[in-house]
Amino acid sequence: MTKNVFLSIMLGALCVSCSRPASFSLEIPGAAPEAVSSFTAEGMQCFAFSEAQVQGLRAYVAANGDAAVQVTVAVRSQKEAGQGGIGFLYAEDFSSFGLAPGRASRAQVSADFSQFVRLSFSVALCLGKSSPLPAGFYVKSPARCKVLSARVVPAQVGFDFRSDVPLFAFAPNGGTIAKPYFRTDFTGAPLALNATASAQSLLPQIELHFRATDAEHDRAPVRLTVGGEQLTVRPDGEGVVMPCAALRSPFSSVTVDENEVKVAALLMRASDPGLLSFSAGTRSALAPVRTDPGLIVGWPRSAWRGGDYELFAWDRFPGVLLFDTRDYAVQDDFFRRLAYFVEKNGYRGRLMSDSFLAGKHGYNAHDYRAESLADFFEAARAAQFPLNQRERLLCEILLRNGVLVQNADGSVGAGSGAVISISQESPPELRRQLLAHEGWHGIFFCDEEFRNVVASVYYTIDPQALAYLTRYFQVTPSLGYDVSDDYLMKNEFMAYMLERPVEAIAGYFVGKARGQHSQTQVKPLADYVIATGAEGFVSASMLLDEYVRDRWNLAAGRAWLISR
Repeated sequence: MTKNVFLSIMLGALCVSCSRPASFSLEIPGAAPEAVSSFTAEGMQCFAFSEAQVQGLRAYVAANGDAAVQVTVAVRSQKEAGQGGIGFLYAEDFSSFGLAPGRASRAQVSADFSQFVRLSFSVALCLGKSSPLPAGFYVKSPARCKVLSARVVPAQVGFDFRSDVPLFAFAPNGGTIAKPYFRTDFTGAPLALNATASAQSLLPQIELHFRATDAEHDRAPVRLTVGGEQLTVRPDGEGVVMPCAALRSPFSSVTVDENEVKVAALLMRASDPGLLSFSAGTRSALAPVRTDPGLIVGWPRSAWRGGDYELFAWDRFPGVLLFDTRDYAVQDDFFRRLAYFVEKNGYRGRLMSDSFLAGKHGYNAHDYRAESLADFFEAARAAQFPLNQRERLLCEILLRNGVLVQNADGSVGAGSGAVISISQESPPELRRQLLAHEGWHGIFFCDEEFRNVVASVYYTIDPQALAYLTRYFQVTPSLGYDVSDDYLMKNEFMAYMLERPVEAIAGYFVGKARGQHSQTQVKPLADYVIATGAEGFVSASMLLDEYVRDRWNLAAGRAWLISR
């Protein structure tokens, strides 16, 4: 006799002797609603699932990989309110007379129900990966309370206060609902969620949601400690996603240390399984990990899905993809030919051969808008130009993510968005600067209002300061920009004004003006920058800094919301 058949017999007997239908059904996505059987035993309200409900729960886990049962309780009276609990019941807990004698105590969610008098609250308890499926659940409370609903939801750990009914979500090992609420413990999450990254599994992600009014009117940062690692998160919009792959010790205790009133939810959930999408026969990722760029600089390479690059999507600016490459050689394979085709003076619009590119370095970081990418790949298609393996992979990624589109006649057109790139070969401080620089390019490509603001500053900057910068762009061998491209000049001007904090602008440009290259190539203009203390650049940086702070809660030198 199988356990399921045995359970059916037990529950059948139970229904005859002492059970009654509860006032709610167990809600399982894709399954027909069916009332839960209930009875009282040992001072507990007990709820038993039917065989069909257990099968529906099994099907949900098979389809989704994990699950939790979320129970909503209303505490009706303060009289005798006190410590209680909510937990699972299993097949062995039932007998034909109710609860089996000597039912073993096990993990549960404990709470002082008096803190919720005349209120409702929800508890989500995750199913354990190596545990049997629950056959029901119980609610034990000295207070008079009523179970309002029970439903099967994705596994999650943390809290969610975005509705009038607060949610407290726990790993299979349970825990306690206690003040202060703005702390949670993810140490048990691996019992329900993946704890290792592989070709078949992903680490989960932590979602931090802000209260809408606070995020709109008060942008003071929220400070978290995750497993001893301190993070600063600046509210803007609904919230941020922090992939566990980026964090040193994600399966640890988490506390909100500052401005906790801004936090509406903090939840660990499974990552999108679509991220395990690779180019045919390879470990080359096609689907980007959605995140804030501030986590990318310290993202461990050991957590990459592929060997020589990781692919990200900017969570706040749709369509902006970001590559982090193992070294400059890998980055050059992806983008060097593009650099010459799009930006290099004397080569724009030309597809340079491998023999020409051999030994040449494009840039330490890259940025390209959808239109330029489409021009490049369409030119290569029309000319049947032999692109290298990584360039073909880049085209596949861009088509997959809508930055490029394939037209009915086979031609390549522009979709929406952009691609930016940095490399692990750059030292950490340079990586942060380059990430800021390229990040601002990504925003410039995708936001017309920002481009208009940049143009207004560009046309009003000190003309001699701008003349120095233009010549610097033109004659510096590592840059070699085509200064006749007005769009490119505004874009690069903006990025240089915002790639470092305002207070560092004067020192940077005076230092550049004093350098040997500036003194030999553009001495009169360089001397002007020195004499004025780069005042023109400082003023431009201040204007752009004020704009990006007001609009996005970003800042010169920081194109991200999360800082470690």
